[in-house]
Parts: sequence; structure tokens; C-alpha cells
Amino acid sequence: MVTVLRKWIVRIMSVGRKLKVFLIEDGSQIRTILIDVLQKTGRIEVIGYAEGESDALNQLRAKEWDAVIVDISLIEGSGLGVLAGLQHDVKSYGKRFVFTNSASAALKERSLTLGADGFFDKSTDLNTLVNHLREIPT
Repeated sequence: MVTVLRKWIVRIMSVGRKLKVFLIEDGSQIRTILIDVLQKTGRIEVIGYAEGESDALNQLRAKEWDAVIVDISLIEGSGLGVLAGLQHDVKSYGKRFVFTNSASAALKERSLTLGADGFFDKSTDLNTLVNHLREIPT
């Protein structure tokens, strides 16, 4: 009974809460577009961004987030390094989505093996990515 009550209280308290999304993107123009598109949904809050692997891992480990959008090519390190770093942490994290211009089958397979929940091509899949984010319960 107590467990059911706790779940009910958490659900009531989360109504109206925005999905907390963190971006790992080193391209300022793409990052600006993503932030604009995501925040226009009305239910997504971009809580920060990083341009490199080390900074991304440090920030992700220090924040509470529901989803992260990861580019593969970064100014330092790579998105694959970010996924690998999160995969080996004891802490449970939110959803991980790769959003890249390097959309090959091999890279997709590697990303999914490292814990990505989705893999999207920047040139064609922005709407699909946004729809996946909208489906995440808050």
C-alpha cells in the first residue's frame, strides 16, 4: 500500500514538470537550433550543454537529467566516449540519444552497444528525435 501511495504522489508531483535534456554538441549553430526546437515543444527544458567529452561527462555526472542528446564528433573526445563513460558508471541515468551527421550502420550498432536508446541522422531525423523525447514520461 505504501509503495502504491508513493508512486501516486510522485506521479502527481511530476505533472507539469518539464523533461530535462542535456546537449552534447560542439556546433554552435546546430546547438542553437536544437535548443530553440526543443524548448518550443513546451515540455522540454534544455538544462545545459557541453562541447567535449570530458566536460560532458563531468556535467552529466553532476546534474539530474532525463535525456541527453549526443553528437559523435566533438572538439575533444567523442560521443562514443561519453556513452562508454556513462555505461560504466554505477549511477542510473536517463535516456541517451545520438544525433549525428555520421550516420552509418556500424556507428549506429556501436552506439546502441554502448547504451544509446536511439540513433538519429541530423540531416533527416530531427522531428523523429523530438517525437522520441516527447514520449519520455516525466
